[in-house]
Amino acid sequence: MQPITLLILFTLSLLALYLATISYKANKIAVKRAEAWPEVLDLLISSLQSGASISESLANLATVGPQSIRNEFDRFSKRLIAGEKFEVALNDIKEEFADPITDQLFETLYFATKFGSKNTIKILREISEYVSADLALRAEINTRFGWIKNSANLAALAPWLLFAILRTQENARVAYLQPTGQLLMVFGVVATLLAYLWMSKIAKLPKAKRLFTMQISAR
Repeated sequence: MQPITLLILFTLSLLALYLATISYKANKIAVKRAEAWPEVLDLLISSLQSGASISESLANLATVGPQSIRNEFDRFSKRLIAGEKFEVALNDIKEEFADPITDQLFETLYFATKFGSKNTIKILREISEYVSADLALRAEINTRFGWIKNSANLAALAPWLLFAILRTQENARVAYLQPTGQLLMVFGVVATLLAYLWMSKIAKLPKAKRLFTMQISAR
């Protein structure tokens, strides 16, 4: 096999591995963060019920909250200590998470701070129930449609298992050493990569759109 063909195949294989690794890590982080919000909401409710202010309750999440969201709330706490306005710090952390669930949470806390509300805890409980139900539904759908991801893995692997078997035959090995055979291998790697990415995209659930994107501090 020509060095240039080997280089192309090796580069495309590394690209596929890199994209798969990045996607896996990003998905794992997103899942951990999403699963943390019911606990975050419970901690906020408990803190508010104990008499703590909204800003104190949020800042405390830097130490008592789930590990996956502590860094963001730690930065929020440091902004408040540095003298930054609550609305500005709240908007900053809202944009850090950039998530429909957190938008609802921070908007609720903003209006409760700005105008006062006796129903803040009730609203937080309703958000918590909604988040828990949504996570359970998404987990069930992901489980049921897991066959799509498995099909993508099998579809990506099967042709190359067949190729490895064919390579054991002398005629096939010689054929793949020819320019046409090498071109087919490069095309096969590209087609496998594109098909895998397409199947992976189909298997993903659509992400909810953000409704509260207006800056809090600008109101």
